[in-house]
Amino acid sequence: MYLHHLTVQAFGPFAHTEDVDFDALTSAGLFLLRGDTGAGKTSILDAVCFALYGTVPGIRPTHRLRSDHAPVGTRTQVVLEFTAAGRRLRITRTPKQTYPSTRAKSGTATAEATAQLHERTGTADDSTAWEPVCAKPEEAGREIEAVLGLSKEQFCQVVLLPQGDFAKFLRADAKDRASLLRRLFDTGRFQELQNWLITRAKATKKELDEVATAVQQLSERIDQAAGPSSDPSARPDAEHPADALSWAQELLTHAHTAQATARADEDRSDTAHQAAKQDHQDAVDLETRQHQHRQALARRAALHHKAADHPRLRKQLEMGLRAEPLRPLLDGLERSALVLQKAQKAEEDVRTLLDDAHACAEIPQLQLALEQHHAEGGRLQGLLPDEQRHAQLGIQIKVLSQKEEQAQADRDDAAQWLQTWPVLEAEHTSRVEAMSRAADQVPQLERDIQSLDKQHTAARTRDSLATQLAAAEETETKRESAALNAKRDWLDLRERRLDGMAGELAAELTDGQACSVCGSSVHPAPAQLRLDQPTREDEEEARAVHEQAEVAHSQASRTRSDLAEQHAQALGAAGPTPPDQLQLLLQNARAAHQSACEQAGKLPSAQEELTRLRHECDTRTQQQQEAQSRLTECQTRQKALAQQQDTIALTLDAARGSAATISDRMTEVTQAAEHLARAIGAAQTTATAVDRHRDARTTADDAALDAGFSTREEAAALLQPAALLQQWSEELQQWDQDNAVVTDTLTTPALLEAAAQPPADPQATSDALQQAEAHVKNTAGASQQANDRTTALTSLVADLESHLTDLEPLQARYALVDRLAGIASATIASNTRSMELEAYVLAARLEEIADAANIRLQAMSSDRYLLVHSDEKDAGRRGRLKAGLGLRILDTWTGTARETSTLSGGETFTASLALALGLADVVTHEAGGRSLGTLFIDEGFGSLDEQNLQDVMDVLDQLRAGNRAVGIVSHVAELSRRIPSQLSVMKHRNGSTLRPLVSADL
Repeated sequence: MYLHHLTVQAFGPFAHTEDVDFDALTSAGLFLLRGDTGAGKTSILDAVCFALYGTVPGIRPTHRLRSDHAPVGTRTQVVLEFTAAGRRLRITRTPKQTYPSTRAKSGTATAEATAQLHERTGTADDSTAWEPVCAKPEEAGREIEAVLGLSKEQFCQVVLLPQGDFAKFLRADAKDRASLLRRLFDTGRFQELQNWLITRAKATKKELDEVATAVQQLSERIDQAAGPSSDPSARPDAEHPADALSWAQELLTHAHTAQATARADEDRSDTAHQAAKQDHQDAVDLETRQHQHRQALARRAALHHKAADHPRLRKQLEMGLRAEPLRPLLDGLERSALVLQKAQKAEEDVRTLLDDAHACAEIPQLQLALEQHHAEGGRLQGLLPDEQRHAQLGIQIKVLSQKEEQAQADRDDAAQWLQTWPVLEAEHTSRVEAMSRAADQVPQLERDIQSLDKQHTAARTRDSLATQLAAAEETETKRESAALNAKRDWLDLRERRLDGMAGELAAELTDGQACSVCGSSVHPAPAQLRLDQPTREDEEEARAVHEQAEVAHSQASRTRSDLAEQHAQALGAAGPTPPDQLQLLLQNARAAHQSACEQAGKLPSAQEELTRLRHECDTRTQQQQEAQSRLTECQTRQKALAQQQDTIALTLDAARGSAATISDRMTEVTQAAEHLARAIGAAQTTATAVDRHRDARTTADDAALDAGFSTREEAAALLQPAALLQQWSEELQQWDQDNAVVTDTLTTPALLEAAAQPPADPQATSDALQQAEAHVKNTAGASQQANDRTTALTSLVADLESHLTDLEPLQARYALVDRLAGIASATIASNTRSMELEAYVLAARLEEIADAANIRLQAMSSDRYLLVHSDEKDAGRRGRLKAGLGLRILDTWTGTARETSTLSGGETFTASLALALGLADVVTHEAGGRSLGTLFIDEGFGSLDEQNLQDVMDVLDQLRAGNRAVGIVSHVAELSRRIPSQLSVMKHRNGSTLRPLVSADL
């Protein structure tokens, strides 16, 4: 992968748009990203990672990538052009971000993250050479990862080379190394394989146990199903399941023999049961026929007793049947009388609703009055539109009156506001001018605050130094006096010693020894020591006290002199003004500055308010003119509509009469017409009912005479209920049928023959049948039990054969998979390294990394150090997973291997860099061997001495082979002199900026 061009906008510390031309930077193969701490050097690497993967290294959230220095309207964006797998691509990304809403005056809106990937298909000069590839963040991420062949985790480790992480990796324990290597090389599949083998072994063991358990359970069920024929002592034990098959087959043979014997017994008992069943049936049939003959004799006697009342009943039935045809005519006559009565009552009720002139009128007069009312209703119907028009005109006049009032109010409101406008304009104009002046004063006030703050600080320092100076002067005076006193004491003591020196010398004389003054060995009259004679030690002590006092005086003098100089400087900076007064002036300046800032902050809103008021003035002027036009129009239209309403009112008043409205008058006429129509209908219904009642009476009288009755009243008296006639007829008919049946029964030959035989005894035959049935049930149960036992044993023996067939392959399969699972999980002795499968793979990867790192580490350490891969387990941890992930450093100068934590700072950086480059080579090879044209090394060079730095630079020069560029992120000054191609990141108050540097600029 080769980087060509990077553009960042409002990203991280960069407030505006900044460009990085990697083609120019990487032309020499080695370039430097330099700048002060916090300027944003690493943010360039973050931008590259964000452009490719949509996230930044580490755990920082993408919604915090926006620059705090950027203007509100500037959107965060990163554009990166790069070449990978022979394709020139350009990715444009924006993170999720909020911005001021354009729809609402206040509030914010949120823009989701976007990504657009393009590929160049033509020359660089062709503006149409870029073709879109995808426009969704997820699709762009998948496409870029496929082109680079690296995940984000791998990219951050092999392209950005974070040295701090590798120093931790170098000194980490095996657990932390395993975590990083697992993420980089995706070895989770080996752990999954190990878990699968363990799970498979458990599942196979479970299946084997289930089959063995099933064999044991089948043996128990076979023993249970065999019943009494089974000998419990002959059943094989669980340790020899193969013997169970012959035992079960022998039990099945015994069951077949018992089944044949039971079937023969069942056949013999069934024949005896059929004979007893036939005997019992014959006895029951004879007893039934004898009982039927006795019942027939009893029924004949009952029928003879019942036939005594039949003549009278037959007479009543005959008369009732002859009067029955007259029933509909008599019922119709009664119904017609009721209808006539109801019609007369309804007519009386309807005529009470008519006026006196028509209450007793005949039908023709009533029909004439109805036609007159219909004509009046038609005339009134024609006047309804005029009445509606009259009402509409009233509504329109009312609406126009309301509009007139509204127009008058709008005109007065606008006029009232316009009267206040000159005062408002002057007030807001003055406010805006005052705020503008306050905004102009803010810079000067800030300078005044800074000046007063410095002066106040200097004044406090001045006063503090004055106090210290007075104390120092007092101390100097005291120590000067003490020094003079110590000198006087020392000189006095010395003079006293000199005065008594003869005694001191005499004290040292020894008989026979020469005198140090006169040389005589005879000492006839040596001088005597004074009682208060000082000794040499006393003099030396006094002299030491004097010297100490002089030193203290000199120190006090220097301190006083330094304080006097500092006080003079502070006095020159602060002047004579007291700190309290300067504090008050500073507070006043800050208050004035805050007031000016507040006024300046209100300036935009005040300007907007003035603009709004001027716009409202124009609006109010236009409103006043429009209201005056609407007022004139409403007054004119209202006058014309009032004239139309008066003309229509004259016609309607004449037609309404005493009614309130035409509709009410129409209701009155319609109601009167309805009453007339109902009266006519009631009169016609009454006349029809009279005719029908007369016809019904005549028809009933004629039919009664024709039926043989003297009057219709006689016929009505002989009428019987239809149900009673039906009952009498059915009762006589049933007697005739019962009598015929009894006669036929008593003459049946079979019943006569049965009556002649002795009485039947079905109870005796029933007892014999029950005994035969009990014997059949016993033999059938024994036969069914033998069948069930044979069937159950047949099925169980078949299942036993099936399970025994599956048992041997399962045992072989479990032995294989259990051994593989034990080796993969390092739980058996066959795993001689005691390493789990994933740990073994990770150890192999770590060994490859160490070998690749040593190629460069030897060069950077002058052939002194080598990284040694260790198979030792971590002390105090589970060794199976962490064994094989140790790293030690071999010192070839001494031939000893030691812990990596013993390396110095520079040695640690060198080893970490070599480890990072070795890991980059291995991961690149793992990802398909795709070339990494651009690498970045982040910090760490400040810990190297001159020789180590030169060795590292030589290795970095070797990395440029194969057209590869290496970028170093550092603020070390020595690198600035060694690397001519540089990109400088400059830190400012309003955001960082980028400036490319060449050798001429250095």
